[in-house]
Amino acid sequence: MPRPIKFTYEKKVAFRDAFYFIIVCEGQNREPDYFRFFDGISSRVKIVPVESMGGSAPKHLIGQAVAKEVELDARAERDRVWFVIDTDRWREQLHEIRQECSTRPHWRVAQSNPCFEVWLYFHARAQLPVLQNMTQCNNWKPHLPKVIQGGFNPDIHPITIETAITNSKAVYAANGYLPEPGSTQLWELGEELLPLIQKDLDTLKGSFPVPKAIA
Repeated sequence: MPRPIKFTYEKKVAFRDAFYFIIVCEGQNREPDYFRFFDGISSRVKIVPVESMGGSAPKHLIGQAVAKEVELDARAERDRVWFVIDTDRWREQLHEIRQECSTRPHWRVAQSNPCFEVWLYFHARAQLPVLQNMTQCNNWKPHLPKVIQGGFNPDIHPITIETAITNSKAVYAANGYLPEPGSTQLWELGEELLPLIQKDLDTLKGSFPVPKAIA
């Protein structure tokens, strides 16, 4: 299916005084495809996909974020940078990323445990699934097509981000700053993102099919 936004919706050109919302995520995973939906809606949203480099050390992600801030003339007092990371992939490096973010108050982390598919799941379901092992990504990824008819489509299904925020926030559990298995902090990112895209999102509702949950 062609990406509908490219053909039916023209995003506004951002003024330089716009509030930039920079999202840094892995370039070869589902995350960039998902967030490009919102990049297509608003010029305020900037996606920084980082290609996998044998584990993509945190300094590589951080370097990309700094480079994008320089490119956009981003300012700490008005702009935001979000790092979208997975517990499964970044388990040994989570502290390093969060430590760097703690020195920059406009940098935030949205972590999913074990993986981004947890967030996608909540676009269609409100309750945690029954899985053999909640901590394993290879249990979550094949589960999506079992609960969403046809699987999750990043070209159209992000239109229900508000549903995902509500569902994932309601069951969120954490140990300190680390989400428990089956939890994601992407609802926090979503709540900050919504004010930038709400008007355009409301305009597009009804133009895209929502994820159909399989009974």
